[in-house]
Amino acid sequence: MPIIFVNKIKDQSDKKKAFEIRNLVFCEEQKVSKEIEFDGLDQFCNHYLAKINGLPIGTARVREQIKGTFKIERMAVLKKYRKKGVGKAIIKKILKHHLNLSNINKLTLNSQIEAKDFYKKFGFVEVGKEFVEANIKHKKMIYTSKMVPAHGLEPRT
Repeated sequence: MPIIFVNKIKDQSDKKKAFEIRNLVFCEEQKVSKEIEFDGLDQFCNHYLAKINGLPIGTARVREQIKGTFKIERMAVLKKYRKKGVGKAIIKKILKHHLNLSNINKLTLNSQIEAKDFYKKFGFVEVGKEFVEANIKHKKMIYTSKMVPAHGLEPRT
């Protein structure tokens, strides 16, 4: 497997590629409506794009919900590249970046049920009850530097 590069998006061209990945994964594959997927909050987020040999293959966004609480959202990897370390590379980049910020108290995400074990490997813990969003079962998960050592770079096995 070639090297996966994940970078914070800095230009509109890469943001457009990230949106195309989200459209393919969420709207076409998982049948999430475009109104839900493209919720008007993208302008308030930091976006990340994973590439192999310059080809965009995965994305995620991070949004500050309230002061010090950041939410990882819209994590998507093209079907052909799943289970090949792309999601791991994206989460590692996000954790590395955000755990170095002095103003962060908590990272949260809403995991699709099938993906929650993936996030647990990085120190996320389940909170609350299962819920349905866009006709898909989810579970809220949190990662706090107070609860979990700020390793953030390698998943636990």
